[in-house]
Amino acid sequence: MRKITFIVCLLVAVIAMAQYSGPGYYRVHNVGSDSYICIKGTSFVAVANPSAFWPCVKMTKAQDQVTDPGSIIYIPDTVQVGLYAQGVDTYSLTGLLLDVIRLSVMDNNLPTYAAYTVYQGIPNYFRDLGCGMTPGSNTRHNPTHWWIEPVNEASMDSSYFAVQPTVSEVVDSCEWYWATMCCDFPILIPENSGVEGAYTVKEITMGSDSLYYAEPVKICGKGEVVPAATPVLLKCANPDAEGNKLLPVGELANHRAMPIVNDLLMGNYFSNFINHASMNDPDVWDEYIPAQATKASASNLALGMDADGKLGFFPLPDSVYMASNSAWLSIAGLELDSETTIYLGKAPVVEPVVDPDPEPDPEPVVMLGDLDGDEKLTIADVTLLISYLINNPDVEEPNLSKSVDEGMLAAADINEDELVNVTDLAVLISVVLNMSE
Repeated sequence: MRKITFIVCLLVAVIAMAQYSGPGYYRVHNVGSDSYICIKGTSFVAVANPSAFWPCVKMTKAQDQVTDPGSIIYIPDTVQVGLYAQGVDTYSLTGLLLDVIRLSVMDNNLPTYAAYTVYQGIPNYFRDLGCGMTPGSNTRHNPTHWWIEPVNEASMDSSYFAVQPTVSEVVDSCEWYWATMCCDFPILIPENSGVEGAYTVKEITMGSDSLYYAEPVKICGKGEVVPAATPVLLKCANPDAEGNKLLPVGELANHRAMPIVNDLLMGNYFSNFINHASMNDPDVWDEYIPAQATKASASNLALGMDADGKLGFFPLPDSVYMASNSAWLSIAGLELDSETTIYLGKAPVVEPVVDPDPEPDPEPVVMLGDLDGDEKLTIADVTLLISYLINNPDVEEPNLSKSVDEGMLAAADINEDELVNVTDLAVLISVVLNMSE
């Protein structure tokens, strides 16, 4: 009897760890394809159509999601929300709000969910047919069923986030492995993690061997948090990701500016990748290049190794892009006397002086269409926008980049073309009417 009770309690604990339990960081796992959603890019052009979702999503398997920050999705609520990942939110991308509902169906003894958005008065449920996330209307089959897996301290043994060293077979002179990372969420380095610390690079020096070296400078260690939107070098004790676990915590930055700069390190969230060119022809694949992808150049050096197995930063071919969710060394503007190869420094790491004036918090994310700031889209917002357009007859298309002295104006630019006009009003009216149906 005790054994049965223990098994029941264990099953309840597993189920509790595999469902939505309030605002936080999650992975979204499709039941039908056994694949995870990973956000791979966006053009940040609002298109009020569910099809705007799928080109920016790649479904991944075989544990690839463990080391992909794009698989970490912040879900603030389950009703009329946008979902956030790596500087992207679904509402800004599509102008459509999502509802996440728990289904009555259990799969593998785990609760399942469906996600839908209302487009032209019709609920569109998201599904994975094994080739990408697409809108549909049928919730009876498991391509539209999803597991929601928390990524938090309680899930560290099952659904965890980790870093894979860039060159897992090569260590520095002190037997450490190195990797780079850039996330839009803060990262806690747990005390029991194989990650020793996060570093930046402030200067390049020439050694006695006439070679250039980047001396890593530690910005935080075990038990401390790497700030959101900060490209960093990570020093790891293990060659495998499982031994280098990290923990997403705190408020995400939703930082859209690319690239992101931290001293001589730069980083981004997105790179080019192969995805479906057309859901009408799932056999066709094509290169997808997000607007924020950064092209390689002689001044952007990626972490790697040379022919002798020596760690450093090296130029990439001009035809490629810098890797997604990564950091690289920027030597633009530096006067170097030789070829652009910078080795990882051997000198002892110098702890920096704590900056008494840290960078200000990023500006809050504006919910497009929410003119009255109540975090809902209602007829009140429509009324405010009509009033604004009537009271500003001489400013048909105000330039928001020059005159954003009211949060209302930023929210009113619904199609994100830096103009507020009747086009925005038409879109807002359509959205409010669809939500009320």
